[in-house]
Amino acid sequence: MNKRHKAFTIIEILIAMLILFTAIAFSNIAIKAFNNYQRQSVRYQDLYITALSLKEKMNFLTQFNALKYSGNLNGIEYTINILELTRQKNYEIGADGIGRNNGDFLITLYELEMILIKDSREKSYKFLLTKQKRIR
Repeated sequence: MNKRHKAFTIIEILIAMLILFTAIAFSNIAIKAFNNYQRQSVRYQDLYITALSLKEKMNFLTQFNALKYSGNLNGIEYTINILELTRQKNYEIGADGIGRNNGDFLITLYELEMILIKDSREKSYKFLLTKQKRIR
């Protein structure tokens, strides 16, 4: 007897369900990874914008020899520590060809540390800043 089957067998249905569940699982993993990446990107963007905004404040604070400054900007707590490393006159070569530190400018080198805290996550930046002031 030659009988034709017009329905799926149980094994075929199980294999199709396995393929479907695998595709759904991989899609779910990809969506979670994308959402995590997006959250990190927004967090980094907030920190970066705040750091750039604080750059002008740091230039301003060095004029008054402030050593430490704290505050809150864009929901991010920040602390700025300023350390004066050195202060000297600019290097000048005289008529005799010998160089000396007796120029017309006083140059100050500062080390700045900026600590940003948001949602109990802390990011620290350190960099150097030079200021010059005409003395003659």
